[in-house]
Amino acid sequence: MWPRAEWRNVYCDLLRRMVTDMDFNVTEEKLSVDATILRLPGVGIADSRTTAFRTIRSRAMAKGTDDYIFFMCLEGAATFSHLGREVSIEAGQAILLSSSDPHVIERAMSHHLFITIPKAALGPMAANADAALMTPMSCVGEKFLLLTSYVRLLMQEPNLAASELRWLAAKHIQDLVAVVVGATQDATEVAAGRGIRAARLRAIKADIESNLASGDVGSDALAGRHRVSARYIRKLFEGEGTSLSQFVLGRRLALVCSKLSDLRLAHRTIGAIAFDAGFGDLSTFNHAFRRHFGMTPSEARQSAAVHRASLEPGGRTGHARQSATGVAAA
Repeated sequence: MWPRAEWRNVYCDLLRRMVTDMDFNVTEEKLSVDATILRLPGVGIADSRTTAFRTIRSRAMAKGTDDYIFFMCLEGAATFSHLGREVSIEAGQAILLSSSDPHVIERAMSHHLFITIPKAALGPMAANADAALMTPMSCVGEKFLLLTSYVRLLMQEPNLAASELRWLAAKHIQDLVAVVVGATQDATEVAAGRGIRAARLRAIKADIESNLASGDVGSDALAGRHRVSARYIRKLFEGEGTSLSQFVLGRRLALVCSKLSDLRLAHRTIGAIAFDAGFGDLSTFNHAFRRHFGMTPSEARQSAAVHRASLEPGGRTGHARQSATGVAAA
């Protein structure tokens, strides 16, 4: 959190370095911005909830840049002045802008997502991206849902520091935006095997994580929730060198192991914890746990207790942790 006098410069600098260069004027006395910003190779993403303000991209800011800016309004409304035209969109609509031309955006209190992609990357994939500039698009259908859900999952991904993963994620975002804007047939086929596939797999994995204990994570149930075939889901996991059942088993074992290390759950029996994680048979659970972790569940719980004891006063090893918060001001 920064003082009101400083937060504007801080936020503008974050956008400039990670997404695109712009300035803005406050249109309400009370101002609040809650933003998550992600920078990938060739892709900048910002997911923001804001009170009303005016975004300005001057001719000087636009000079020397050559990106497309994909702006999706998730809540509220926005009006764009760009390329000699004025267009308004509301929740459930999106619009494509050119970073090499100045623009002004008037935003009401809103939740919006915008993504910058080099024209050199998106142009060959889209059937006619320039024709889509300043044309409102309805954010209805699976392709928009895949894009927004994939972006949100990426923003929660703790392993994106690896350069190879960041490059792949950027390619997937480019695929998904191309499909939304209107991809060529060749690009659509590439996206189906790359960006769309990755987005669906991440969404299915997130669904499994959320429903390990309380929901059905079988192929038929997942297929129904994600509107694909059970065979397609099985092939997604086979493409990663595993199977749906192996993935579910691994996540259930990891969940149990985490709970066995939790002091707050020390009063609960191992069997109860296993049943809560979705295991239906203790014998199968015990065998799978030992094969996966190389120890019994009881040994894992004891090992966690010994580790906790080593961190008590007199045996504390300590560690440092850094955290970052989003930008907000009021």
